[in-house]
Amino acid sequence: MRHLRERAAAWLAGPGRGLADTGALLTGLSELLCDLGLPLDRATTHAPTLHPSYRWVMRVWRPGGEMLTLRRPHGIETTPTFHGNTVEHVVAAGAPYRVRLDGSGPLPFPVLDALRAEGLTDYLIVPLPASSGRTGAASWATAQPGGFDAGEIADLIALGASLSLVFELKACESMLGDVLAAYVGRDPARRIIAGGVRLGDVRVMRSAMLLTDMRGFGALSDASGPADLVALLNAMFAAIVPAVQAEGGEVLKYIGDGLLAVFDASGDEAEARRRAFRAAQAALAAVARTPDLPPVGAALHAGEVAYGNIGAGDRLDFTAIGRDVNVLARVEALCRTYGTPLLATGDFAQGLGLPLEPIDTVTLRGIGEPQTLYALTLEEDDRARLPRLTR
Repeated sequence: MRHLRERAAAWLAGPGRGLADTGALLTGLSELLCDLGLPLDRATTHAPTLHPSYRWVMRVWRPGGEMLTLRRPHGIETTPTFHGNTVEHVVAAGAPYRVRLDGSGPLPFPVLDALRAEGLTDYLIVPLPASSGRTGAASWATAQPGGFDAGEIADLIALGASLSLVFELKACESMLGDVLAAYVGRDPARRIIAGGVRLGDVRVMRSAMLLTDMRGFGALSDASGPADLVALLNAMFAAIVPAVQAEGGEVLKYIGDGLLAVFDASGDEAEARRRAFRAAQAALAAVARTPDLPPVGAALHAGEVAYGNIGAGDRLDFTAIGRDVNVLARVEALCRTYGTPLLATGDFAQGLGLPLEPIDTVTLRGIGEPQTLYALTLEEDDRARLPRLTR
């Protein structure tokens, strides 16, 4: 079966390198191995990553089924789920591990009992070493009576060396995307990876915008230590960000004790504004439910946001600028003045039939055109459940 390893290695060096990610790589390689006659009934890859929410990504392929992706949280390395597991074993040993599953004797790892219960008869896992030192792994299993033959095992072990090179490339691309998205947002990350890295590269986007800001942060900073402040900010963002993401918004920028979120309005602008409004309501309610959080002010506006590379030399920032961003910031600062947790502009509120009522028309500093301000229209019981900001 030497042709199997040669054909698979050639595919990895050619078409496999052009695939989008490790999931597409696993699917393509598994289907090719089946076409080449390997009795394959399950295949997996395991990749360490640099994501703020999870530490490992496991992908599981089965013939005719959808790819299953499992994300393992940070700290998984200290739990029984990881310790005593085949992935930890081959990563630590740096060598392949094979076990027959078609007997009745005890198996050394709990995952193997589950695979035996599925009817699988043979299992092989190999490490996928990387130049960064972040070793991953790949496994193959069959339900064929008698398991893999000696030639198939040799081919798969030999194939591991070719797979590790392409797998590292795809895993590094995913890690780069994860890190960039965590720090600059999903859309900016895509633009940077696509080549938007030159100083002055700017994108202008029509959007509904949400800006939030914690009240009393200056006094809290004076009275609290850095660790307490970071915990407080993270608790606030943990209340706000899920509300933004649930409505399809993107956190474009964290600004000290606040954040700027955008909802793409290049298509249906009215729907983008509705989503932003629902996100703001949900965020304020979540903040109000979170113990020990100060009140938060929120502003809504619709217009153009420009974001791109600003800075000098080799130190750039992907930031948001523009007249409408300035309008949003000025309006949010007036939440305290008007004693309301949320203000919206006329550009945002008009024509939607939302529970917003006009309360004033003002001239904002640095903005020539007067702005009509809208506040929430609430029943008294609803007002009592939301944080009320004093004048």
